[in-house]
Amino acid sequence: MENVITNMKEDVRKTRHNIVTVYLTKFGVLAMIAFLALIGMLVSPNFMSANNLLNVLNAVSYLGIVATGISFVIYAGQYGDLSAPMTMAISGVICVEFMRYGLIYGVIAAVATGAMIGLINGFLIGKLRTNAIIWTLAMNFILEGLVRWSYKGTQIYPDMANAKTYTTGFFLPLMMKLDPNILEIDLKTRAAAFNGLASTYIFGLPLVLFVMIIVMITGFIIMSKSTFGNQLKIVGSSYNVAKMSGVNCTKIVILAFMMSSICASIAGVFLTSLNQVGAFYIGQGYDFIAVTAIILGGMSLSGGRGSMLGVFGGVFTIGLISNILTLIGVGTFTQKMITGAIFVVVVAVNASSLRKLGRDYA
Repeated sequence: MENVITNMKEDVRKTRHNIVTVYLTKFGVLAMIAFLALIGMLVSPNFMSANNLLNVLNAVSYLGIVATGISFVIYAGQYGDLSAPMTMAISGVICVEFMRYGLIYGVIAAVATGAMIGLINGFLIGKLRTNAIIWTLAMNFILEGLVRWSYKGTQIYPDMANAKTYTTGFFLPLMMKLDPNILEIDLKTRAAAFNGLASTYIFGLPLVLFVMIIVMITGFIIMSKSTFGNQLKIVGSSYNVAKMSGVNCTKIVILAFMMSSICASIAGVFLTSLNQVGAFYIGQGYDFIAVTAIILGGMSLSGGRGSMLGVFGGVFTIGLISNILTLIGVGTFTQKMITGAIFVVVVAVNASSLRKLGRDYA
């Protein structure tokens, strides 16, 4: 009987620190980037050119912004934010609607919409402890239904004919006497400004790339250098321990989801500008690809472990994979299948590595 009890108490997991496992856990994303770079150079002599690498970064800029936000949710131990695609879509639609008042107002309205969606998600998940995956998926369906119902399944364009101009008051009648088409001209100017947002370049680099860099640097500072970041790590590592330590877990979860939705809104505005149309399908698939990039970067799905540098590495890895597949002529649908397979493999390897390190509870 004593032998049985002893055997039950004994931890039978393989906890010996395998050197390969240790390096895979710490430097896995760097090894993947190096491996993909080698394959890329074999595929094309121009793969490592500055122009091609900039194209890769530009292509994943939208993904990088979304992944930055979702990484806070995963870091908090909430597994992901499946409402990100429709947050992107509805933010783009709101921005287009508010373009009648000007581009700045449109962007502010879009970000405010994202913040509100994140607040609702965070409150229900943080306060009521609803399942994050189920609730955010439900929110995604709710938002999709709202957009489809509001616009009868049609798309909305920045140069829509029923838009109003912000030019009102005393000067409007005078301006219309000088040029009866002033409203139409003003509307076209606004539409051109919005449509050109995604194609704007600064110092030879796309604006959206600068935005991704700023968002990721801000995310890095918040996650690793702030009190909020430390509390976020504690909540992600153990919700109950964080609560007993005096951390306001509800507030932390709410802020994490708000950051996720705000980042999704920013990406949604740029993606809507790129497509030059507001529609319910803008942003589809970004939740899954973002989570794939985050896990590739070494962040644990159960929370409390990872870094923003790893997230950037994961995003860049996704870009390299897509670039290589495009160079060898692999189609879009096949690329999605390969991305899905990569996600499955990475999650399996991550779980196996943690188990070998004696941390399979994570």
